[in-house]
Amino acid sequence: MNFFDINNIFFKIFEYNLSYLEFFGVITGLLGVYFAAKEKVSNFYFIILSSICYFAFFYQCQLYSLMILQLIYCVINIYGIYSWTRCNEKKERIKITVLSNIQRIYIILLIIFIAVFWAYFMVNISVKFPKYIEMPKYPYIDALITIASIIAQILLTRKKIDNWVIWIIADTTCIILYCIVGIYFTAVLYAFFLVIGTNALIAWKKELKYSNQ
Repeated sequence: MNFFDINNIFFKIFEYNLSYLEFFGVITGLLGVYFAAKEKVSNFYFIILSSICYFAFFYQCQLYSLMILQLIYCVINIYGIYSWTRCNEKKERIKITVLSNIQRIYIILLIIFIAVFWAYFMVNISVKFPKYIEMPKYPYIDALITIASIIAQILLTRKKIDNWVIWIIADTTCIILYCIVGIYFTAVLYAFFLVIGTNALIAWKKELKYSNQ
């Protein structure tokens, strides 16, 4: 059976059928977030692998915004590899910084505006092409998570500490959504993401404070 088929079951956990696709998406995703919290450039490679798995997974779960998000992740993470390994004129690697309050306001408004537009777009696409795309589940929540995750990932590539705040909010929302949809193993993954993200926020704040002394 095809590795990318969610019906290709790896094993069962409390009557939950865990596919090879979801399992490897979870493992590589966990490694990606763990190494991101540790400021290791290898995090981007693992996230790219996880994105490939979840692209196929979310398509079969009818979460199309999150599916498209995986393609965007791949592009952003390729840039992240470049950003984290490039040195400036002083031969220094990129350092942790923080957004200004006005930048935070702009980002919040941007996330909301694009999410509403994107959800409307995805619903209309499914109406026009029902043969290829079924009506998305929870399109506005799906879109909000998608846009917030894109912004958070972009901020991560620039080592903006605010990325972890957005991830914490997005991960919490994901846990609720995935439990409703019935993707329990992925919900557990995002619970781990939530813990790692919270710890990363604390660790990055300490490093930022230390570097400013």
